[in-house]
Amino acid sequence: MENIRCLIADIPQVILADIMQKLTEDNNGTEVVERVSDLNDLPLTIKNKSINVLILGMQNNVFPQICEDVLINAPELLVVGLVNDGRRAAIYMDDVGKNDITNIIGTMGRRCSK
Repeated sequence: MENIRCLIADIPQVILADIMQKLTEDNNGTEVVERVSDLNDLPLTIKNKSINVLILGMQNNVFPQICEDVLINAPELLVVGLVNDGRRAAIYMDDVGKNDITNIIGTMGRRCSK
């Protein structure tokens, strides 16, 4: 089974980006293949590096327009947005199917029911 390939982008707090990289790499089967600070680099990096997951810094709970642009060319991409200091996250997926929804509910629902 191939590793899940992650890209960390536009997280202005270096320490938060470092923490996210460490957490991601500590998860077996997951690797951070690159970190970028310029959102304009996203489309080419995602294409050239075969990225599966984009971990993205967000301001004020709003995904940047570039996310929609990127997902047009990579609809299978999972975007995890970290809001401000990283204590809030949002998930953005395109072409979501019933299995995706049930997996998200099953996985995250267990966390919320504790």
